[in-house]
Amino acid sequence: MGDPAGIGPEIAIEAVRDPAVVKKCRVLIIGDRTALERTNRGKLRFPVWDADTFPASGDVWLHPLTALSDRACLPGRSSKACGKACYLYIRRAVELIQTGVVDAMATAPISKKNLQQAGYVYPGHTELLAELTGTPEVRMMLWGRRLRVVLVTVHLPLAEVMGALTRRSIRLTVEMTHRSLVEWFGISAPRLAVAALNPHGGEDGIFGREETQVIRPAVQDCRRKGLDVTGPVPSDSLFHHAVGGRYDAVVCMYHDQGLGPFKLLHFSNGVNLTLGLPIVRTSVDHGTAYDIAGKGIADSTSMKEAILLAARLARTRGRKSEVGDQKSGIGQHPLPSADI
Repeated sequence: MGDPAGIGPEIAIEAVRDPAVVKKCRVLIIGDRTALERTNRGKLRFPVWDADTFPASGDVWLHPLTALSDRACLPGRSSKACGKACYLYIRRAVELIQTGVVDAMATAPISKKNLQQAGYVYPGHTELLAELTGTPEVRMMLWGRRLRVVLVTVHLPLAEVMGALTRRSIRLTVEMTHRSLVEWFGISAPRLAVAALNPHGGEDGIFGREETQVIRPAVQDCRRKGLDVTGPVPSDSLFHHAVGGRYDAVVCMYHDQGLGPFKLLHFSNGVNLTLGLPIVRTSVDHGTAYDIAGKGIADSTSMKEAILLAARLARTRGRKSEVGDQKSGIGQHPLPSADI
């Protein structure tokens, strides 16, 4: 559900009200009872779940881990309580996947400030999920129907990006992108482009040497492994060709290099997908939007797309593992009857 004081509760409810969502999956909302009751206002009836297995029937269930006071989760107001609650929701979602109760998670936005005020010093979801799953290397993919971008570095000040780029980190990002497109999206021979860091691709060292000393050697490493990868390509022309269909994904050196072009095309319907995790995790590609929280005007499209993509990838993984629903233990225990 994300931050109880942000737009998470309302976009979660609106997303799961869409028939397209419940047609593709059964949903368990993990979050705060107070915030959801305040937001729901009779729009949706969903039973409360607190058991060891996923419910045998029903499209949407609630797993309330907190019941904050109205003051603690006042829409648009930052609080340490909300940061602690977000951590609990994320940790519980990971536990449910790891124990085979659910197949995937789709996350609404959290406040990084609240998370850190509560004592959880992570730059965001991605780094927290990496620690909870014991994953040493993860990458952020922004997925849209017209463009996919993957980031080598994520939440860093721009002044620190150059020092954080290494031949190894770029090579790993390209390899993870290639593997995800093959295994999750069924693209047998992905065509990848790697963005240059400096204007005009460094102009043979005039505007910077990162291209010749770091980026190009990493691209060559990947090509020697048989990957179809081009680069470094100057960013001012790269995204035009990617959107035109020349590449299946673009590997970007830093956050805004990839998210600027991506959000120009997919501001409302983009999805954040974490690569490298042993679990399926998707997310919205926007923040908590405190300025409009609680006003009932938030766009739930990205949340809906995140849920649908998580369901799609979970089915892909399920077919590959050939275990289907056997791991879920569906129908083995009686369900609580309380409704919200």
